[in-house]
Amino acid sequence: MKDEITIRTYHPGDPSLVCYFQYKLYEEQYHFNGFYEKEMLGGMAELYDDLKGSQMWIAELDGKIVGDIAVIKKGPDSARLRWFGVGASLQGQGLGSRLLTTALDFCREKGYIHLSLSTLDILKPARHLYRKFGFQRTGSEFYNEWDESRKIHQEIWACELGSVIRPKKE
Repeated sequence: MKDEITIRTYHPGDPSLVCYFQYKLYEEQYHFNGFYEKEMLGGMAELYDDLKGSQMWIAELDGKIVGDIAVIKKGPDSARLRWFGVGASLQGQGLGSRLLTTALDFCREKGYIHLSLSTLDILKPARHLYRKFGFQRTGSEFYNEWDESRKIHQEIWACELGSVIRPKKE
C-alpha cells in the first residue's frame, strides 16, 4: 500500500534533487533539452538569497519527490512563484492545487501583495490552475531555448494577493 502524499519544506540537498525532478518531468513530457536543467540550476540559488522570505515545498510519495513549488522574495511586498511541478502520473488529482495553496498561504503570512510567475504556453494544465487561482497573463514572448523544434511562448502571469481565491473543488 502506498503512503499518503506529504508536503514539507525543503532541506539542504533538496534543491538539487528538485532540479533533477523538474528536468526529468519536462524532458519526458515535452522533450526539453539540457538548457532547461541549466536554467533550473542557475535559478535555484535565488532560494538562498533571503532564507526568511523565500521557501520551497516538496511533495513526496513513498520517499520520492512527486511535486514541488517555491516562493522567492522579490521585494518588501512582492514575490515570484518558481519551480512548480507535479509528476505526470499525479497530474489532475489535486496535488497542484495543494502545492499552490501552500505557497499562497506562505505569501499571505509574509505580507506579500504582488505575485508573479513565468510559464510556457504549452503547459496548459498549469495555466488552467493559475487562472483558477486568480492569476492573469500579463505578457508573452517567443522562447524556444529549451525546445527548438516548436514555437513556444514564455508567459508572465501576475495577481494581487487580495484577488487570489481558493478555488472550489470541482
